[in-house]
Order: sequence, then structure tokens, then C-alpha cells
Amino acid sequence: MAKVTSPRSNSRYRCWQCGRHDTSSPEPFLRGRDLAERCGSRRCSERGHPICPCVAGDLGDDDGRGRLSRVVDQLRDSDLGFRRDWDLFRLVFGRPLERPDQDEEPEAESKEVAGFRTLQGEIVRSRGEVMIANWLWYHGVNYEYERPYEHDVADAHHGQYRPDFFYPELGVYHEHWAIDEHGNPPPAFEGYGEGMVWKQKLHRAYGTTLLETTTAGIADGSGFAGLEHQLIALGARLDEDPYRAAPGEPPIRDDQLLQLVRTFMVHLKSNRLDPSRLGGAGIRARVFLRLVEPILRTWDAELRAKGLIDFEDMINEATDLIRSGTWTSPYRLIMVDEMQDTSVARANLVLSLLNQDRHSYLYAVGDDWQSINRCAGSDLSVMSRFEDWFGPADTCYLSHTFRSPQSLCDVASAFVSVNPSQLPKTVVSHRSGSESTVQVIAVMRPVEYENALGEYLQQLDDAAGGTTTVLVLGRYNRDAEDVSRVLEHRWKHLRISFQTVHRSKGKEADHVVVLNLCRQKFPSAIEDDPLLALAMPAGEAYPFAEERRLFYVALTRARQSVLLLTRSGLESPFVLELVRTGSVQMRRVGQDEPVRICPKCQRGTVTPRKSKYGPFLSCSRYRLCDWKDSLK
Repeated sequence: MAKVTSPRSNSRYRCWQCGRHDTSSPEPFLRGRDLAERCGSRRCSERGHPICPCVAGDLGDDDGRGRLSRVVDQLRDSDLGFRRDWDLFRLVFGRPLERPDQDEEPEAESKEVAGFRTLQGEIVRSRGEVMIANWLWYHGVNYEYERPYEHDVADAHHGQYRPDFFYPELGVYHEHWAIDEHGNPPPAFEGYGEGMVWKQKLHRAYGTTLLETTTAGIADGSGFAGLEHQLIALGARLDEDPYRAAPGEPPIRDDQLLQLVRTFMVHLKSNRLDPSRLGGAGIRARVFLRLVEPILRTWDAELRAKGLIDFEDMINEATDLIRSGTWTSPYRLIMVDEMQDTSVARANLVLSLLNQDRHSYLYAVGDDWQSINRCAGSDLSVMSRFEDWFGPADTCYLSHTFRSPQSLCDVASAFVSVNPSQLPKTVVSHRSGSESTVQVIAVMRPVEYENALGEYLQQLDDAAGGTTTVLVLGRYNRDAEDVSRVLEHRWKHLRISFQTVHRSKGKEADHVVVLNLCRQKFPSAIEDDPLLALAMPAGEAYPFAEERRLFYVALTRARQSVLLLTRSGLESPFVLELVRTGSVQMRRVGQDEPVRICPKCQRGTVTPRKSKYGPFLSCSRYRLCDWKDSLK
């Protein structure tokens, strides 16, 4: 973590969060458990926003993000087009748009609808509608979501019609159709085409104005251009304001966008790619690449002006010196540890050393199941396609472990091996242990995490015959905040420490607890953004591939047992997968019976509910899945 010194009292600093307010008042900044002593911050005088660039790091070091934040700040001040693209991407395109044929899990629900929350606060049914709603909010266009049509059109086959958007000042309706570039809806949307025709006929019959967009049009950008043109033609005034107060779902944070850009830059340089020549499909990729080009240009110019190079350039220039014969290697044996974290640039450096002498040999050790440093440029294809890179090789599988019991190895191995791109292997344990080493506890509310963890640790403390180590893991540093009192409690036998999963690699403890295994938390969609594939010739196609390996690392830190903590109704898809496959059992706090997976959709849990007719069972995804059963 880079240290940040306090500013002089007469200095002025731009607020990084809001981008337009200055302050000169130094103020300490506390985040998580282990940033407090190493990180200072200044705050925006109007909104209290933190502007310390180093708080972006959840992996524990700055990794150039402090410099990157200054580059972005400079570009936002000097280039209005860049500022507009930065705000547009963060507010509207920050999260990926699902494909028309993709069945995506909702993030929020209300009594009326399950789906995705917008900046304005309502819940819409798709990410495409989120982008439209956030685009309208960004441009100051007043709208209402699913307001009932002005004419009563309900009949025996249709309920009352509710168009997706209504513009009250214009008296205009707007439908967003979930269709691809060929006009086809997703295969699972039975009767969708007929519904489209019925709605279009209604508007023609009653003479109401209907604007139309499609998923394909939103993805390629033409939908926004057409919508803007039509709204202006109808008399709407578009007023761009990225600082408008958002009462609903917060946009992705600037530090999250910084992390995405920094990771992308590392892969660009590692693969020696020119961002101006990358052909990103869709408006989201185009806006992102428009950001990356000036950032990279300014980054390199500042380094050259100071006679500096970054780590990626250092590796690339060393490779060029070896290939040109400027420097001759005296070494015949090249050894590489942690091969799974090798970037393309580092692989080319090794290859250049090998090619200098045909009698050179490479000895590499790694575990592709533990490749979790994509943010630092690692490319798993270097290891998974080892012989394509370095030629014929002899492979020795180190399949024995002395850390985790066999039952835990079996659960973790089966989980990570679901991805067919991972190299197949069998892990054999030489450590004895119980058959039920992994358990899942679901709480109803976040405040119950602390009690659930405290009770579990008390049981471990009571059963311990001597000093026992417990490693509490979070996807991010801030996960520790929910259980801070328990972590600080003094136990008779337990020695407890908290780390992020990334930092825990290489560590071990008697017992492991993984916090906050909830939807949209772990796996993290932000860290697994498909935009990164633009800078990787062999990008990973399997969903959440790196997050899956990260979860495997978390499981395999334990010598005896693992506890997974989640929230009922918001369970991580990783947890649901383990339960669905029978690898683990999940229990809700205060209930002895194990939680069952919904027999119909296989993606929710069987949940007790109440109605005026009495209690019954339904799927936790009951707004998307209609499975029900009596308590009998």
C-alpha cells in the first residue's frame, strides 16, 4: 500500500469521487482493519468523499493505481470529451450488458418485480433496461417505469398493459425489446414475439406514440443514438449531469474503474497490443477503449519525461535485449516458480533465454488451479498450453498434499474442475480428518454474521485442547467490518487473523471461515469483467473462471475444517452449486434442517413463507420461479 502524506494547509486538491470540488483540509481516513495506520486521506468539503487514490487497493499494494489516478484526474481536467466518456462509462456502462440469450440472476427484488436496481431507485427487469434508465437519469430525462397504459386493454388473454418506460412531459411510451440483431427473442421467452405484436398494435389503434429499442441496439450503441434523436425531436431537453444525486443503486466507484483500467493496461503491455487497433464489439467496449488510449499515452509520456519505465516495459525491454544479442545469458537452467501466474511478457522473456542456446533447459513449477493474479497480468494459457510455448516437456504431477484432509480436497477439487480448461489431476491427502469438513451457515440479516461467527468460534474454543489457528477470509478488506468485534475478541485457545483471499495464498490454518459469500459479492463481477478478454489473445470463456479458482484457494487454506457464511435468499452461486451437487449442506441460523435446493429451477432454495391461506413452501426466487408446495 502506498503511503500518502498529508497536504500543506494552503494546498488545494480535487475530490476524486465527485471530480469537481476542492478542499485543503487534511483528515484521517479509516477503511477496513489494516488500512487505518498506513493511509491518510483528504475529503471533499461538500460531500465528504474520500479522495485518497490508494484506497483503491484491496489487494494490499498500490500497483500503480496512485499514478493512474493522477493521470485520469489530469485528463478529466484538460479534456472534456474524456471527462464525458469517463462519467458515461461509470454511470451507464459500468456493468456488462447480458446477451439476449443469457439467463441472468437478478440482483434485487420488490413486491412487483425481480431484477436490477437503477440509479433512480426502481427495479427493472434486465441489464439493458438498467442501461437505458441510467442513460436517461444521466441526461436528466424524467421517466416512469412500467406505468399502466392510459387505456384499459386487459382481456381474457392479457393483463393491463404496462410499457417499459413512460415520459410524462412528452406523453410518450417506450418499449425495450429483448431481441437480437435478427429480431429474435431468447429461446426461453415463450410467446414473446406475439406479445410484441400485440403491444405495437395497441399503440397504432389508440394513436399513442411508441419509441422502441432492442437489446442488440443497446449493445452496439445505435439504440442510444436513435433514442437521443427521437427524444430531442419530441421536445425533450437533455441535460448531462454526472453529479446528480442518485437515490438508487450506486454506480461503480471510481476506484473500481481505476482497477479495471489498470488491469487492462497490464495485459495490453504484456501482449504488446495497441489499444487503437483493438476492435471491441459494442458501445461499452468502444467507450472503454476511448478511455484507455489517452490514459496509456499520458502514462507513457510521463514515465519517459522522468526517465522511468514501468514493470511491463522492463520485462519487454529485457526480452528485446536478449533477442537482439545485446546481452548473452550465461545460464543453461532456467527455473520458474508459480508458473500459473506468468504473464505473456514474462513467458516471452523465458523463451528468449531458452532460444539463445539449444542446450538450455526450463524447470517450471505451478498449479493452474491457483491462478488468481489476472490483475497483475497473469495469463493461464502460458501454463495450460505449456508445450505450445516452450516445446515438448516431461510433466511430473505433485498430487499429494499434507495440509487438508481428503474430504476437503475432494470438495475443492470437484468445484474447480468444473471448468474444462483447468488441467485434470487427482489430489491425494496424507492427513486424516472428518467426512464433513465444509459447512455453510446462512443468516437472515447482515448483522447476524457476527453472532453466527461468534457462536462457531466459541464451539472451536471449547473443543480445542491447545492453541488453534483460525483464518477468517474476505473477498475484500471491507468484509471484516461486519465481524470486527468477534475478530478483536480474546479467546482462550484460538489465534484468529483476517486476510483477503488473495493475500492468504500460501498461508494455512487449522480452521478457515469465508465471509459474505453472497450474490454479487463473491464471485465478483467487477473483477471478472469480459472487457479484459480484449487484451488477452486467449481469454477465458468459462464464467467466473478466476473467481472460481480464488474460491478454491480459500477452501484449501484449511487443515481441518471450513465454514462458509452467506445470507439467506442472497446465496452466492458458488454456495448453491456446492449444495446442489451434494458436496456440502447448508443450514439457516436457528434451524436444524438442511436447506434444500428448489427442485424446479435448481437455482434457488426452498423457503418457508406465509399467506392469508396459511404457511407454505416456495422457491427463494419466487418472482422468477413459480414452484410451491405445502408444508407437508
